[in-house]
Amino acid sequence: MRLDHSIIHAAETHWAERLRSRALEPPDRPDDASLLAAFREHADWYRDRIGAAQSLADVPPLAKADIAQIPVLAKDDLKDVRTSGTSGFQVTVRNDKREREFRRALLYRPQLFCELPNQVTQVVFVDGAWCARPGDPPKQFDYGGCHYDTWFAGAAGDPHDILRLLNAVQPDLIRGIASAIVRFIEQAPGPLHRIRPRYVGPGGEYLRHDWRTRIATAFDTQVLDRYGSTETGALAWQCPHCEHYHANADEILIEPDSNGLIATPLFISSQPLLRYRLGDLVEWEPEPTDCLIQLPTLRIREARRDDWVIDGAGNRISPLGFQFEQIPGLAAWRLHQAGDGSLTMYFDSATPGCTAAALSTSLLEAVPGRVVRVVEGVWRFTRPGKFKRVSSDFTKQDRESYSTSAR
Repeated sequence: MRLDHSIIHAAETHWAERLRSRALEPPDRPDDASLLAAFREHADWYRDRIGAAQSLADVPPLAKADIAQIPVLAKDDLKDVRTSGTSGFQVTVRNDKREREFRRALLYRPQLFCELPNQVTQVVFVDGAWCARPGDPPKQFDYGGCHYDTWFAGAAGDPHDILRLLNAVQPDLIRGIASAIVRFIEQAPGPLHRIRPRYVGPGGEYLRHDWRTRIATAFDTQVLDRYGSTETGALAWQCPHCEHYHANADEILIEPDSNGLIATPLFISSQPLLRYRLGDLVEWEPEPTDCLIQLPTLRIREARRDDWVIDGAGNRISPLGFQFEQIPGLAAWRLHQAGDGSLTMYFDSATPGCTAAALSTSLLEAVPGRVVRVVEGVWRFTRPGKFKRVSSDFTKQDRESYSTSAR
């Protein structure tokens, strides 16, 4: 399957230049007939799913459960990535090396419009409980005329180690999980006045207004959010000029829908997604912005949110610090903290006995001082409203103040 509309088919050395220049023009899109023909060609599975449909809107959207059924092209350089599980269970997304590298190019698109030095240092907050040391060699790559040196800090890493890394590196950019950046700011063991990045780029979660203010104040800089998903790649990014969210509509077809955003990435051919429903509520801005960048702008109305939980000592625990996905055999999980502070973990697994024991041990370590119960069957926990992987009724104040988007 090949969709010639995507820049991925150009030489890699031209990706940044093409992504920059195409952002300065209103995007065009492939016609529905060509798009549907390409997906029919990929596999009989899509041919049967599309049927006699003549327009994109006539094809039923993909749910997360459908991803495992999509035939994947056999390639030597495929790599599996598991999603975070924010829709109720995890799925595996498969991309080849070229697709993975293009994902990064698309993720870094906003930096093509920022004033950056030729040599860029950055610290990226990721899932995990570790932190790079100042003497560790950085991950290096070149993009858009800049050379990037990158160090990583875990969301649940030691704040002393993170502060030491930031003071030593003096990053031009701080990027990564919004709640991880906020957690560090709250727990920083020393002043942050020496750390002055050119901007901070949170991602992986919908950015709350109070978090944006806290980050901007801590680092005295502009905060430019990013919006995307593991399955589709970077969907939209906050512009350094107009501060609206420009959608990568030239590389991903985006359909706002009352039942949740639907996306079709045009650059993925190994495991292509036709009308994949993400679930977040977005809408197009009613009027074009007065900006040199001509990509359309999105307004994010509602995204999935996880709550923070409170341990026995009263400490707030970010759900992004959990490492349950590392437990073998775990297919899905949901965690709820009741009003009395007790925790119930609902899970699905092909090996429930072993998984339950491992989950119980992991949860007791992650949230000490609480009564823990483990229950097989995610379906056993029903809750009205928008899905949350981690929910809490412990106190209304804590839930409203520290809830965090799962995406």
